[in-house]
Amino acid sequence: MKKTAFLFAAAFLTLAACDTIDSDEYTVYDGAQVSWSAAPQAPEAVQRAYVEKYTGPRCNNCPGADRTLDEAHHQYGDRLVVVSINHPTGQGIPYPGSPDMRTDGGTAWDHHFGITYLPSAHLNRTELYTGDISNVVPVIGQTLTAAPQAAISVQATAEGSSVNITADIQLLQNAASPLTLTAAIIEDSLVYRQLDGTAAIDDYAHNHMLRKVITSYWGADLPTGQTLLRGTFSFTPADDIVLENSHIVVFLSDKNSRRVLNCASCKIQ
Repeated sequence: MKKTAFLFAAAFLTLAACDTIDSDEYTVYDGAQVSWSAAPQAPEAVQRAYVEKYTGPRCNNCPGADRTLDEAHHQYGDRLVVVSINHPTGQGIPYPGSPDMRTDGGTAWDHHFGITYLPSAHLNRTELYTGDISNVVPVIGQTLTAAPQAAISVQATAEGSSVNITADIQLLQNAASPLTLTAAIIEDSLVYRQLDGTAAIDDYAHNHMLRKVITSYWGADLPTGQTLLRGTFSFTPADDIVLENSHIVVFLSDKNSRRVLNCASCKIQ
């Protein structure tokens, strides 16, 4: 672990002057190993929308983005999957006495996509909305009307100190490039200080917060030549993660463009 952190930090310092860092140059985390087999049945072919929201405790406009996406959740239900990612510097630095929600995986994504403004909402890793992100809401609705290129579902079960995850995938269209499966754990109801307008709110409830990327940061490669797949893997969550407040998020991406084709989330049973 210390070697991994050192390599990550060294690469970050070397490349920090770049606007966008090539992910292959600094990603050294291998993540959980996914075992592949044939899925016993196809998951439901539902198109969902995936939003990465970049935020920070010192960002006075970020609570407005939270409210916008909360309203979108009420509108679209579980067809919208949101992952809140703490920016690594500036407004993302925690207040003294507050927990540090920055993660290595979130930092890797932040740098790769060149996030420089908070709040930002990255829809399916193709369209970036900054500042007043209310414009993303109707586009989410448009995304949900598209015919899915792939179907995906996920289940997660806690057993002892581990969480076991099963993701079922059906490819409904031929992919133009290789695909990857990425998994992460997010947590709700994390209470710590957040700037909201001009007021610092000590008991602000943060939801959908990225706690860890479980697979490698850019996902596990899907086997080629198969259209119905089951991926199984496990990980050990940190002691400070409350599983009752957490979800597992999985998403399928185009390996070359990083575009998200579809996603799913579930509570941990």
